[in-house]
Amino acid sequence: MDFSTASATLKKRESKKVGNNTYLVRISPETIGVRLHNTVVVHIHSDGTYTLNSGGWRTVTTKDRINAYSPVRVSQRKHEWYVGDENIPFHDGIRVKVEHGIEVAVVQ
Repeated sequence: MDFSTASATLKKRESKKVGNNTYLVRISPETIGVRLHNTVVVHIHSDGTYTLNSGGWRTVTTKDRINAYSPVRVSQRKHEWYVGDENIPFHDGIRVKVEHGIEVAVVQ
């Protein structure tokens, strides 16, 4: 989901339920979040980047929401999470984007 789609889904609301225990929430004019329970697992930024966060909950559901609402794929091997085609180690707060169809991690 990109920023314009998330914004159109929210319209003028501050939040909207989009799945089981999952809400789109307006964080700021430039950022919309995907909140699972009490954790914003994806920040969708208007500049086309996404910040990913497990909140310490490395669960199947958390990974599913990140995969569903961000343009990158988080995978798991031997209990470790990885981001994208290049298998970049996942960490809370990792900022990602897609350029020309290629998943890229952006270091802050």
